[in-house]
Order: sequence, then structure tokens, then C-alpha cells
Amino acid sequence: MPSFEELLLRKSRFMKWGDEQIIAAAGPIAEDEYYRDRGISFGSLHKLLVHVMGAQWIWLERWKGNSPPRLLDATDYPTRELLWEAWPLLHRDFIEFITTQTQNTIHRLIHYQNSRGEKFSVPLSELILHTLDHGTYHRGQTNTLIKLAGGQPAAVNYVQYSMLFPGG
Repeated sequence: MPSFEELLLRKSRFMKWGDEQIIAAAGPIAEDEYYRDRGISFGSLHKLLVHVMGAQWIWLERWKGNSPPRLLDATDYPTRELLWEAWPLLHRDFIEFITTQTQNTIHRLIHYQNSRGEKFSVPLSELILHTLDHGTYHRGQTNTLIKLAGGQPAAVNYVQYSMLFPGG
């Protein structure tokens, strides 16, 4: 039975894999369809993908003791190329952070301030679980936007990942 820390690492790798599958599925989408506001979630496929990456980034920053004043958005990554260059680096940093956690550090309180200036103290383990869940939620929305744009949605469920990467 894997430890809690090992499980969080595995789920973080699943998040990375799922994001990579979504990026690959979004790749063939025509520019006008990729940026079209469809009135779902954050509007366009691009804005939703930037939001997912931005959320992963802001949570990682908070875990490191920083409280950025705002979430990254499409003004920070106006093109898919810029987003796709940055996201793998964030995945690397995210997983590296998770690998440094121990039984003693994983449950420590993280003190942070949100973009409205509100202060919170939440166990790191709960914030990691929240971030992983957030990505799963939005990958479902992303698949809807990919389908509406004429693309082929990506199969991004955990069971498929587990069969592709048993124990890893």
C-alpha cells in the first residue's frame, strides 16, 4: 500500500499526463475555434486552459510561501504556443515540489492570502488534493470545448492512466 505522500505524487503525475492529453487534443483545433468564446466556463478553450495552468501555478506559489496578487490569465499567455511552452515547466516544478514532501511536511499549515486580500491557513495536503481535483474538473469542461470546436476529446480518466502506468 503506497504512503499518502506517494499517492499524492502519483496523482500529480496523473494531473500532468491528463493535461498533456488535453493539450494534444487541443493542438489540431483551428485558431478561430480555439479562441472562440463559447459561453462555457472561462469562455474559450484557450482561456480555460490558461486558467487551469494558472491555478496550478498560484497554488504552487502559495505552498512555497508566496501570495501572488492575482491568477495568471490569457493576458499573460495570449497564444497557445506561449501556454504550451510554459506548462511543462510548471508541471516539472509541481512534481518536484511534491517529491520533496515528507510525512512531517505534507500536513503542515500553509498560510496564504488570496487575490481579495483574505487570509487563510489550510493543511498542505488538503490544498494539494484541491488542486488535483480542480484540474480533473476542468479537463472535463475542456473536453466539451474541444468537441464543440470540432476536435476529438481526450480520454483522461484515472483508470486509463493506471493501466498505462501501473504503479508509476
